[in-house]
Amino acid sequence: MDDAMIWNFFTLTVQRRSTTIVQATAILLLSIIVSSVQADFASGKAAYDKGDYEAAYKEFLYLAETGDPSAQTILGVLFENGAGVKEDKVAAVKWYRLAAEQGSMAAQTNLGFMFDTGSGVPEDNEKAASWFRAAAEQGSELAQFNLGSFYLRGEGVEQDAAQAVEWFQKSAGSGFVGAYVKLAELYGKGEQGIEKDSVTAAKYLVQAAEKGDGRAQYLLGNMFADGEGVAQDYVKAYAWCGTAAGNGIRVAAECFEQMGTLLSDPQREEARKLAREYRKKYRNTSPES
Repeated sequence: MDDAMIWNFFTLTVQRRSTTIVQATAILLLSIIVSSVQADFASGKAAYDKGDYEAAYKEFLYLAETGDPSAQTILGVLFENGAGVKEDKVAAVKWYRLAAEQGSMAAQTNLGFMFDTGSGVPEDNEKAASWFRAAAEQGSELAQFNLGSFYLRGEGVEQDAAQAVEWFQKSAGSGFVGAYVKLAELYGKGEQGIEKDSVTAAKYLVQAAEKGDGRAQYLLGNMFADGEGVAQDYVKAYAWCGTAAGNGIRVAAECFEQMGTLLSDPQREEARKLAREYRKKYRNTSPES
């Protein structure tokens, strides 16, 4: 597959990520917050873990009404997802805002999402960007990624690809897979004032691929096949494309089969062994992939 076709496929696979801001899921957010609070949350968390969201709601409501920002954030999640209470985006925004104004990084991130999508509030990209910035400056990798996306598209802020890259790099520095993939796309395609740099693109793809991202694994396989940004290596191309196929990237099967035809018998045995190793080590375990 030629370079243009590879990156065109890649753009399609990340289109949802690049045009839809990333938000923490209810379960992930709950686990992040609960781990940082005291035993007051124990009964609420226990109820949540058992799926008794109504009981969890009652426990967290008491704490939220006393002004606890972590409990307020969790209530926002419950209302947004209709867990234990009737789904109510307006109420979710209310609780997120109360927590966000007290500095809750998670609430700021999700409040930015609500303004970005017009959920419970009128859509307002400037307010979304403002809340993402507040969380990003506190170190939220999700908010950093989202703010980078805003700068890349010029939504809520003046379009600035250099600023986008800076925020994506900060997000990647915290280990957020989506940021690795986005940086690889930018350097791989060399658009929007970003100079094409296949070596840098490959570097980011390796980091994402080793975290289990199937799209990155597929693209990395193609780069090894073409010798773009890395030394040409059909054995590694076979292994990465096979791993991507195992992680649900259907088009990777074509790359996998094609590489198999280019290998000698000894190389094919080596490639199969490496593919088994990669599949075991680099399964897709990333929640945002």
